[in-house]
Amino acid sequence: MRKNVIIASVFVVGLTLGLVYAQLSQSTIDSFLASPVGKAFMETYGALQSDYLEGVDNEKVVRGAINGMITALDDPYTHYLEPKLADRDREDRSGSFGGIGATLSAINRKDQTIVEIINVYKDSPAWNAGIQKGDIFIEVDGENVEKTPIDDVVEKVRGPEGSTVHLKMKRAGEDNLIDFDIVRGTIEIISVESTILPNNVGYVTISTFANQRVFDQLDEQLNSLKAQGVKSLILDLRDNGGGLLNQGILVADEFLNSGDIVFQRSRGVTQRLAAADPKYFDLPMVVLVNKNSASASEIVAGALQDNGRALVVGEESFGKGVGQSVSPLSDGGQLVLLNFEWLTPNRRSINKKGITPDVMAVDTRRPGFITLDGQGAEPGQEIEIMVDGKSVGKATINEDGSFDFFQSIERPESSAVQGEALVNLESDTALKTAYDTLLEQLAKN
Repeated sequence: MRKNVIIASVFVVGLTLGLVYAQLSQSTIDSFLASPVGKAFMETYGALQSDYLEGVDNEKVVRGAINGMITALDDPYTHYLEPKLADRDREDRSGSFGGIGATLSAINRKDQTIVEIINVYKDSPAWNAGIQKGDIFIEVDGENVEKTPIDDVVEKVRGPEGSTVHLKMKRAGEDNLIDFDIVRGTIEIISVESTILPNNVGYVTISTFANQRVFDQLDEQLNSLKAQGVKSLILDLRDNGGGLLNQGILVADEFLNSGDIVFQRSRGVTQRLAAADPKYFDLPMVVLVNKNSASASEIVAGALQDNGRALVVGEESFGKGVGQSVSPLSDGGQLVLLNFEWLTPNRRSINKKGITPDVMAVDTRRPGFITLDGQGAEPGQEIEIMVDGKSVGKATINEDGSFDFFQSIERPESSAVQGEALVNLESDTALKTAYDTLLEQLAKN
């Protein structure tokens, strides 16, 4: 059941178009058009329309102007999403989409190409069609996608429930490509996974807060863990880059029975944004973070740390202590605009600083990888890449004398059952540190 968190101000995703238009008063428009830079803008646009040698794609030109304005801010957190990306963003936040039920990843991390299947969810359309981990996309609906960036491949694979997508896949050990005709289904986005570790220690990981069902999924997982007799909990927020502020607030409140959760500073005015209500998950716990834990993840970790509810274990977090509003635009796109800073309950600013763990532990699950490109060798030659006298792989020179190299890495095992976490205390040293820290805390109490 959703808790009634006390929220002084809310982070609005999806402002009404009326609000967007209201920001552009007639006086603002007149002032812009009367200014030298406004006149120059319109003169340039007019010249393109009347005098440019080639035909002008108006949408492309204007979207370029929008992106140019945002680029001029030199702000990594303000950006414009074109309509198709905005549609996917809204779809992801809703918690479900039309698709095949598989997780995709790019083998070539430099170009984000050569897209492979890294997980297939049980009983999904992909599962029932026979798609397997390691299968590589060659064609989607007759179009070659071997050099297509992963975001575009995802866009092509997704589609309305009940529609069919035709795939040609390359599979290791098979000489010929394998054809699949898959009827898309409704795929639920599961962002919370759990399992039980030795000594009845519950483990819950939240992969993102960019899903409006995160709190509901967490509540379900915690109730299930309690029913199975867990006595304590590790909350893993590693690699969680944040998402919806209200979901971060609800998750933090799930573990607090009193105290502040987060403050907001907007143009010099600081106010309480949210405080906890009495109903909470009361088992002892620790929070696990790494350098990729950001935004809403840091709100949760900071709230639990400042209120003395849980020790934070891991690496210093990313340090994204600012928040954005998301406004729909007339063309179907979205403007994501930086407009406030948030502070921990002790009013700490963590922007560009991060949350400092109580117990430090380096996340060694994913070793660094190497990507290279170069020029100058003879076409067809094979070169070997050496690091500290050790070979890390080979590359074949292209016809123009160029080459590229991307090092393959071993991917962590993932469950085919949505909501089930697979972890290894022996190989995951940061998790082992969090586990040992929790047991030490239990022993003291």
